[in-house]
Amino acid sequence: MAGDRVDLETDDVAALIASVIPEHGARLEVQGEIARGGMASIRVGVDRALQRRVAMKQLLDGHTDSLLAVRSLVREAQITGQLDHPNIVPVHELGVDERGGLFFTMKLVEGRTLLELIDALRSTHDRTDAAGLRVATAVGHDDLLRLLDVFFKVLDAVAFAHSRGVVHCDLKPDNVMVGDYGQVYLMDWGIAKVMPPPVGGDPLARSRRVRDPLPLVAANANIIMGTPAYMSPEQARGEQRQIDPRSDVFELGAMLFEILTGHPPYQGRNAVDVLLQAEAGGAKLPKQLAIPRELRRIVSVAMASSPVDRYARVEDMQADLQGFMRGGGNFPRQTFAAKQWIIREHEVGDAAYILISGRCEVFKDINGKQESLRTLGPGDVFGETAILASTPRTASVVALTDVVAMSVTASVLEREVDAMKPWMGAFIRALAQRFSEVTARPHASPSGAELSRSVVANSRTGRTQRPLRSIEPTQGSLNEPAQVANQAMMLLESWGKWDRDLGNTMSLKRACAALATICGIAESEVLGRLQSFKQFSIEPKHDSISLRDKHGLSEELRRVLGI
Repeated sequence: MAGDRVDLETDDVAALIASVIPEHGARLEVQGEIARGGMASIRVGVDRALQRRVAMKQLLDGHTDSLLAVRSLVREAQITGQLDHPNIVPVHELGVDERGGLFFTMKLVEGRTLLELIDALRSTHDRTDAAGLRVATAVGHDDLLRLLDVFFKVLDAVAFAHSRGVVHCDLKPDNVMVGDYGQVYLMDWGIAKVMPPPVGGDPLARSRRVRDPLPLVAANANIIMGTPAYMSPEQARGEQRQIDPRSDVFELGAMLFEILTGHPPYQGRNAVDVLLQAEAGGAKLPKQLAIPRELRRIVSVAMASSPVDRYARVEDMQADLQGFMRGGGNFPRQTFAAKQWIIREHEVGDAAYILISGRCEVFKDINGKQESLRTLGPGDVFGETAILASTPRTASVVALTDVVAMSVTASVLEREVDAMKPWMGAFIRALAQRFSEVTARPHASPSGAELSRSVVANSRTGRTQRPLRSIEPTQGSLNEPAQVANQAMMLLESWGKWDRDLGNTMSLKRACAALATICGIAESEVLGRLQSFKQFSIEPKHDSISLRDKHGLSEELRRVLGI
């Protein structure tokens, strides 16, 4: 009886294994076609053993006997299969079907290509000119960040491939799959070039390099392979010997070009026209699009015609792009001794400062006399207005104690403002411009209403206004109580934090410091003038000021100022 039970269990196990692992090549159930190229198609398959849906790539009829096509398919499977990275599509199997046809299976990515995503995120659908070429169109700020997030993952994948000695050679948005839940996969490694290992390199690194038993072309061949609309000049000339990781850097720049404009760097009436453009190089981002200067610079470096002028490594391009995305940076620190001048009124500004330690005093020359405006402490910022408004310094700052400050250069500050949402960058520049005008001409400054209108206009147009040569005199100086209240109302509306009970509210100290600079009076005088208006809720103990009756204050200011 015991032996019978063993035989029965053995039979059950054998039957179970037979049901899970099909015999005679029937493991894969082939379903519908989802993509087709010049030499191969991709179908959905079901791995019966694992009950997993896969993508199955197979040569089309007419190419199954082509040595070049078969070699390309095998290389793609073998190279991709050796590149184990989260953003490179995994290969599962390389095999032969019942008819003797070669195929390989890989992860089935459900989603869309990066090219489809680039098109979908643009509001204009009819984007071609009379010649049928795609017209450059901008993408919204939030959508740009979404596309750059995908692009970062592509950079990771390419950098990894380069570390394993593989140059992709056909980088373009159409070869990037974006899944429905944030997955990003770089596809189509069929024409990749495997670089020879460096002489005398690290043995471990050498052992990890991709092996290529079936090189597609000879290293010294002159064969053009890839997509001309994105090619580097050396690739467009078919100079296989010159192709290296910097050729991929060029194509990454071309991908970023398309993310920013909605079209590839090179377009033409036919493939030859596009190829000639790629061979010449020199594609430029269109000037009419509002593209941050730092992104323009990154694209320009990546797409330099000469490889020596490009980023040497993908990681270098990635670092610059991360600096743009994250903002800030490792700013240099400067030390100033007590009584040392940090900035001087009327000089041209080339940096702004963030105080780390110590205290400073802000002075302004009023009628030939140095008037103290306010003191600064750790965390305070100064010097930014002159940079953003492109005007000379409007006040001087001297160290009261030994001071340590971070220096933010003009180029970095401009870059960070460019990286903001376009309306916010324009808004900040307009405020800086108006503040500069106010402090430069305290007796002929724009009214609060004029200031508000100007800021709104700038935020709509996205243009930075230059200093006005003449400003009509207004109802009194900005240091009068009503003008101070008017400036305070705008400050709270622009920068205050909304509170359900208090309305727009902000730090009293910071508000007084900002208004002191705008109005050219001391912080204590600002506070005294604001306290004369009951519409403000001022709590020095809690360092808080809020506007509890905006309508009432507006009516009073209209009456007093005549606006």
